[in-house]
Amino acid sequence: MGILKVALPKGHLWSGVKSLLDRAGYGLRVESERSYSVNSNDPELELRIHRAQNISPLVEEGKYDLGITGLDWVVEHRADVEELADLEFGRVNVVAAVPQHYGLEESSEGEKVFERFVAKLRREGKEKIIVASEYENITRSLCEEKMGSVPYKFIRSYGATETFIGVADLIVDCTETGTTLRDNGWQIIHRLFTSTARLIANRQSLKDRWKKDKIESFLQLVAGARDAKGLKLIKLNVAAEALKDVLGVLPSMKSPTISQLAGDGKPGFAVEVAVKENQVVQLIPLLKKKGATDILEIDIDKVIR
Repeated sequence: MGILKVALPKGHLWSGVKSLLDRAGYGLRVESERSYSVNSNDPELELRIHRAQNISPLVEEGKYDLGITGLDWVVEHRADVEELADLEFGRVNVVAAVPQHYGLEESSEGEKVFERFVAKLRREGKEKIIVASEYENITRSLCEEKMGSVPYKFIRSYGATETFIGVADLIVDCTETGTTLRDNGWQIIHRLFTSTARLIANRQSLKDRWKKDKIESFLQLVAGARDAKGLKLIKLNVAAEALKDVLGVLPSMKSPTISQLAGDGKPGFAVEVAVKENQVVQLIPLLKKKGATDILEIDIDKVIR
């Protein structure tokens, strides 16, 4: 039996990963809080938990065939991996921020705000910029692109980068809303990119026939679970004379499924349609008014396209 090795992230991405893979049918099980091995319903998967920061280089080097990690850590490590899917959770913005007392505001014109930042520091007599971040490669690229030959000292923060207020002149950090940065005295001046959880693969694994087939099956199930999030299946019966009115108010992914009901009386139809969860509260009463009966609302775990 072949084995596909998969690296899963601990920390803030873990809950999203577990929820997604459980909906896909894998039923992840961790023996204890201190365990890093993960059991699943698929005996052909070997799953292990790592820090998100370490997953993309481990996948690149072939220690794992697949991994789930944030785009930020793929970019930071400049990892030569195949990105298979944006899993659409764990969304954060990677940003550059400076102390609020510098009086700078966020600008879409990055070069100009950094010019003002450098000019401000020079007026204060600073010859070198102190920059702190977990992201060394991203930060060095930013400094070289936006500030040219201005001398700087990079300090790795090892987490909690926002605590460097009063110590660093510039930080590069990830944030969901920016609230923690603002509460600790920082002002975002530039947004580098948005990061979400990504499914990545080792390039050599994709050249192995068995692994490629297994990876495609995994991707199909995971993408199906991702695409089903926020969807509900609505099933209803409707008399023939009301069918047109009912179909007129039905939203759908494509077209509703319609089948004729068995029976000797007046012909009727069974209708099935997938709709967004936030549409249900208004849709069901409207369907009832249009003549639908026996309405069922069913959770959808996967949508295989």
